[in-house]
Amino acid sequence: MRRSSPGFMVFFSSVFARLSVSARVFGVRGQGHAFFRHQGLRASFGAPARHLAAAAAALLASAQPGSHCYAQDRESDKGFKLNVPIWRQELERSIKLESKSPTSKFMTLATMAGDQPRARTVVFRGFLEEAESLNALKIITDIRSDKIGEIEANPNAELMWYFLDTREQFRIRGELEVISHKSQDPVKKKWRELQWEQTSEGMKQSYEWPSPGTERQPTQDDQADFFDFDASEEPSPNFALLLMIPKTVDVVKLREKPQKRHIHSKKKGEETW
Repeated sequence: MRRSSPGFMVFFSSVFARLSVSARVFGVRGQGHAFFRHQGLRASFGAPARHLAAAAAALLASAQPGSHCYAQDRESDKGFKLNVPIWRQELERSIKLESKSPTSKFMTLATMAGDQPRARTVVFRGFLEEAESLNALKIITDIRSDKIGEIEANPNAELMWYFLDTREQFRIRGELEVISHKSQDPVKKKWRELQWEQTSEGMKQSYEWPSPGTERQPTQDDQADFFDFDASEEPSPNFALLLMIPKTVDVVKLREKPQKRHIHSKKKGEETW
């Protein structure tokens, strides 16, 4: 694509001196309008190329926790909304920076069993894109595991994530929701089905294994119990989609001098942070 002359320049440093952030955004061919809101700051630029808005959002993510970015394409007269909390932008950036590490998507999930804490490592399966405003983190699990009963008794939980390269710690507190074969909500049933489709064949097969924690006897046939069958095309009755719906995100940046801590809280009754 041929680039035209610069459309405008925005200096965030002149408005938020303490942030020491400046940005230059170039216009592209085609007419449109986009704006992003940051503590009252607005700027316009040609925006058929929506990646410009995304770039602006990424810049804001490094500058000011808690703000939001929006873009609107007037050509289609439909709102194209980048309503992505700063903590999520920072989390996605850290995941991308450490994407070559096999542990970059490993998180610690803590629940409560009565008055006793329980923690285990789980795998991040992405954000629930079908309900973007929830900013829900996806996990998959076996409904026969102990955590299901713990969540049903007390859905309050916390995820903890630490990134070695960026030296950032994310603690995500919120409520867990279990979406199993018992779910009667057609929308949530579809979410579960879509997640099953995205699950590897080996992982699908694991949901037909004996119940987690079952004691094995030397005489039992591991080959028959674990390997001699194919995964079902339909979601296994033992398969559940687990959603962490965040309410508070505590981010610690250990690389910065002095070290910084940002606490992001969702506004009660709203979708904004």
